[in-house]
Amino acid sequence: SSDLHFGKAAPEVVEMFSIEIERQKPDLVVLSGDFTQVGSSREFKQAREFIDKITAPVFTIPGNHDIPRFNTMDRFIDPMKRYRKYISPLVDTIHEDDYCYVVGINTARPVLPHWNWANGMISKAQVDFVHRSFRYAPNNKARIFVCHHPLVNVQNAPIDTVVWGSTDLMEVLEAQQVDVVLTGHIHHASILPYKDARGPVMVGSASATSTRLRIQGNGYNIIRLFEDKIDIEL
Repeated sequence: SSDLHFGKAAPEVVEMFSIEIERQKPDLVVLSGDFTQVGSSREFKQAREFIDKITAPVFTIPGNHDIPRFNTMDRFIDPMKRYRKYISPLVDTIHEDDYCYVVGINTARPVLPHWNWANGMISKAQVDFVHRSFRYAPNNKARIFVCHHPLVNVQNAPIDTVVWGSTDLMEVLEAQQVDVVLTGHIHHASILPYKDARGPVMVGSASATSTRLRIQGNGYNIIRLFEDKIDIEL
């Protein structure tokens, strides 16, 4: 799931989503960024309360809205301070359980060499981190990568994204035989293969609880892992 956007989230939708998560009894809940609308402490506290209600393990990475919009000092000196305080101490992180090996990175930046600062960026150090992480992943587990920004543009999506460094990252994901890439940001659920049938399947998530909808309604995705296949339900 992705794009909770507390501050612009409908309380009744948040409540329904909480109930829905518990009803599905997941082994892992992945939340791929934009926990808040403007990155305020009040919004982060609401997001933390939401996460605390989830009984399953939760895997998170930040989004561009999780950088404070109005606190200039925090925005430029320590943009992830509130995310680390309220959501998770690490912005690039790994989760491993009996079924899957998950690597996630922070693609959000306070400033970009592009007119649209909402776009994402991946550093060389992050590409190296992903490469090292998957190199040691057990072969018998599903390999899943998570970031906020889509790494390829989705047909009929409401907005296009530019992610600096995504080409180098995709090469690593393909070489390391990653199965699935999970992203958010554009509030649009999608599933598409990367390079015909080679490389990971790219899965985009709709916004779970934001009232700022573009084309699709609120939603989330379910990924079911089997020994010989992976089922993805939008």
